[in-house]
Amino acid sequence: MTRQQISCHLSAIDAALAAPGDAGRVLRLRASEEFWEADPADAPVAAGEFAAEREALDGLLSARWGPPGVLDLTPHLERSAMGLPVPPPLADLAALTGTVHVWAVGECRVATGVGRAAEFLPYELVVAVWPDGDAGPPRPRQGGHSSVNAAARSRPYSSASVVGFQ
Repeated sequence: MTRQQISCHLSAIDAALAAPGDAGRVLRLRASEEFWEADPADAPVAAGEFAAEREALDGLLSARWGPPGVLDLTPHLERSAMGLPVPPPLADLAALTGTVHVWAVGECRVATGVGRAAEFLPYELVVAVWPDGDAGPPRPRQGGHSSVNAAARSRPYSSASVVGFQ
C-alpha cells in the first residue's frame, strides 16, 4: 500500500467512526477487476494481493486499538440463506467473506475483510463500522472465567463468543 492509499483508508474509517449511522456502513476500500475473461492464474494472485493489503491495514489498526478479534460470519450467512434476518452490516459482510477481524472502538465496532461474492466477481477489501449495541456480536466479557472455554470467550469476537447470537 502506498502512503496515499493508507491515508485514504484511515480517513474513510475515521469518517465512518464519526458518523456510523444506525445500522452502520460497509466501506469498499478497493476492488479488483472482474474475472469473467481473465487468465485463471490471475485470481489467486489478486487474492494474495488483497490479503496482504488487509494484513497491512490490520497492522495499522492494531497499532491504534490493539489486536483484533476474529468473528466467524458462517452463522450469519446460514441465517441469511434460510431467509432469517441478519443485522446489517453483518449480512453484507457474510455475503462477501467467512471471517472478519474486529476491534471495539469506543461505542463502535470496526471490522476488516477481504473476499468476493462469487467466483468471477472482483475481490474486495472492505471495512465495516457499526454502533455497538444489540445489532452486533456481544462484547467480550471482562475479568476472570472459570470454565473450560475461558480462553476462547476472553478473545474478542472469537467464534465461541458468537455462538447463539441472533
